[in-house]
Amino acid sequence: MPSSQAVMLPTNVKPSRYTLGLEPNMEASSFLGHETIEVDVLSSTSTITLNASELQISSCRILPAGGDALDASSIDTDEKAETATFTFPSEVPEGPARLEIEFVGTLNDQLRGFYRSHYTDIDGNERQLATTQFEATDARRAFPCWDEPSMKATFALTLIVDSELAAISNMPIAEETPEQDGRKRLRFDETPIMSTYLLAFIIGDLKCVEQEAEDGTLIRIWATAGKEEQGRFALETAIRLLKYFNEYFGTPYPLPKLYHLAIPDFAAGAMENWGAITYREVVLLVDPERTSAAVRQRVAGIISHEMAHMWFGDLVTMAWWKELWLNESFASWVGDKAVDALFPEYEMWTEFVSGDTTSALSLDGLKNSHPIEQEVSDPAEIGQLFDAISYSKGGSVLRMLEHFLGADTFRDGLRSYIVKHQYANARTHDLWNALGEASGKPVAQIMDTWVEQIGYPVVHVESDRSGDTTELRLSQTRFVYEHLTEPEATYDTTWHVPVSVTSQNAGSASLLMNQSEATASLGKSSEGWLKLNPDQFGFYRVNYSADDWDRLLPAVEALEVSTIDRLGLQNDAYALAKAGYAPMSRFLSLAQAYTNETNPSVWEDISANLGGLNSLLSDEPYYGKFRDLARGIFQPIGARIGWEPQPDEGHLDTLLRSTVLAQLGKYQDDETLTEAGSRFGEYLNDPEAVNPDLRGVILNLTAQRGDRDTYDALWDLHTGTLEEEKVRLLVALGNFDQPELLGETLERSLSDDVRKHDTILVVRGVGSNRTGRDQAWEFVKENWDTFVDRYADGLFALSNLIPVVSRFNTEEKLADVEEFFAAHPTPAADRAIKQALEVIRLNVAWLNHNRNELGDWLG
Repeated sequence: MPSSQAVMLPTNVKPSRYTLGLEPNMEASSFLGHETIEVDVLSSTSTITLNASELQISSCRILPAGGDALDASSIDTDEKAETATFTFPSEVPEGPARLEIEFVGTLNDQLRGFYRSHYTDIDGNERQLATTQFEATDARRAFPCWDEPSMKATFALTLIVDSELAAISNMPIAEETPEQDGRKRLRFDETPIMSTYLLAFIIGDLKCVEQEAEDGTLIRIWATAGKEEQGRFALETAIRLLKYFNEYFGTPYPLPKLYHLAIPDFAAGAMENWGAITYREVVLLVDPERTSAAVRQRVAGIISHEMAHMWFGDLVTMAWWKELWLNESFASWVGDKAVDALFPEYEMWTEFVSGDTTSALSLDGLKNSHPIEQEVSDPAEIGQLFDAISYSKGGSVLRMLEHFLGADTFRDGLRSYIVKHQYANARTHDLWNALGEASGKPVAQIMDTWVEQIGYPVVHVESDRSGDTTELRLSQTRFVYEHLTEPEATYDTTWHVPVSVTSQNAGSASLLMNQSEATASLGKSSEGWLKLNPDQFGFYRVNYSADDWDRLLPAVEALEVSTIDRLGLQNDAYALAKAGYAPMSRFLSLAQAYTNETNPSVWEDISANLGGLNSLLSDEPYYGKFRDLARGIFQPIGARIGWEPQPDEGHLDTLLRSTVLAQLGKYQDDETLTEAGSRFGEYLNDPEAVNPDLRGVILNLTAQRGDRDTYDALWDLHTGTLEEEKVRLLVALGNFDQPELLGETLERSLSDDVRKHDTILVVRGVGSNRTGRDQAWEFVKENWDTFVDRYADGLFALSNLIPVVSRFNTEEKLADVEEFFAAHPTPAADRAIKQALEVIRLNVAWLNHNRNELGDWLG
């Protein structure tokens, strides 16, 4: 992400083709570059400004068509604006021209632009590779360019690299020739027209596994030498996903190959470079013997998300970053749709509601949220858009819209949108127009209320069962957590809400609620339960009367409502209680009704909500009573699922076991903690003998009661080669109860013991520990300059660090956090800071409002 002074470029010159040559020197941490950019000069000019950052430009000349070459009389670079301006001795006329530039750049260690990744190979040798990460605005660190998504062009790339190394880019290698100095020159086929941020090139000791898809596309999974066999699951999954997406979108994948590359050091989870997708190792590589079922599912989901981008983002690109959601929301939604088709045993839509919808509802309940489509006047603001609003809220409202229009109609509209805008840029209303034409419905009118407004509604329901039918009175208001402190506040916002109702025995109903109030009628009168928003298709919360909440309790216990509805009910109850719309006792009473629940996503969501209370109440005198209650909620399912897998178990049972055992240990179930310690002994003797699905649980729970010897053993084990196992161990190191051990973990998080992309994971892990909460914050403050130097210019890493303070719940801590960030303004994380401060204020207010009542209830 560029500095706050970064600017948008003049529009009088546009590129059409880059011929780019680069010579990286990893030992010198530098690269030589030369390029010819074919441009269209739209109005005569004596200056041309494009993007460049951290580049030394030695020469530039322009060759107008039919005119004489002009050498630049001056080259002025502006590092704050991230631009280079070439001034020529006379006017460059309108029309086509060629711009020739020579430059030198730095192979940096900042995980952005053109950078180096360090790793230890399977023989224990220190190695490095060079790779790229250009989204959102870092192509300018590799070559001078028009680094804006609408400035699409083609790219003809040539790399000169050491002869023993592999080099990969978006397109296949067209020609390989030896250089006299022992290196080799690789010329790649020219790309289709695309945005600069999608260009990629990777050079290193890389090996692959490969297979040709049925449409002829060559699929390869690349990894550092010796790890390539861990790409087999990804290869099989990518082959199947390509077939699904080709059929669903109706427009075949247009490139001849699709490579997936595991990069040892990588800031994001993955990046959708067209034809050359890059990933962290842990979300691409699968060891058949050591990878857990949860990670396998995650790998499938992320591959699917990135492959969906080949259409949404790469073939059709947003016109500007304010429409980022057109890329990310679609990849989130259709990525899970594809995985659900390929792996129905994963029950991805339940996982989607748990992982995406509920996280988006949580963030969007803050007043410091932002609309899905957020204006971005300064490129420095782009990184803050990569959050649960652009990914998860957008994906959730797309799921809502598909359900409202019908799956086939929705797909037809998407196909029309892709055909019309392929190889070009699009805006949100281009999509609404396509869906409106396919459905005949006012899609833009409906969806503008969801995309352009902050927040979402809570629909309040009152039922009248006195007559022959069950009559419902509905009202919508904006849901905000600050209702807790400002219950009389009103907001002049309404949404077009697709409301559906199902019931135990009174029928169903549906309507489009576009006013603040509405009514609905069920077929007959009944004293049975009713449920709004069945299967949580709508992006809103529901608040029932006390009687209707009570009617739902036995339905949840008897599993009479759907799995997704059971998930949504307790999530709504918890959020309503956090926001002051209902007492927290309602959520706790409801949570105790999940006696027969078996779905892991439902239990994950219950765990997260109980965990939120656990953090808030950890310093209260009745905390032990809350912990006993939480433990009691998990004990029945824990007794049923046990430690040992059964022969007839499926994927969901495996996920359920690790979730439930982790929660039992968290709430100090002695039998669970003792068993974890015993199994940790087995793990030390032979890690391969311990089920990979249980390793994370065993490590985390052992750490809770661990001593210095346990701590040292975990660090010793961290030197292995499987990245998934390293992440498990790093997470476990945040669970110790001794401040001195947690302090050591924090110090080592900034050392070479921990990869840069894992540092924030470690710090936040310590911060989530009741013992380490204050330590982590003090560590962040003491090392703030280091964190800013490392991450402020990254895509969103610094914003991910800020929530380390979100568990604070006292006025003293609130004042401390406010004072620190007032003295350390951080544009790269400004919204995250405001959100964190809002959360702390809400924590303080919630405790003040509920401390005594909840203490009495628990007593």
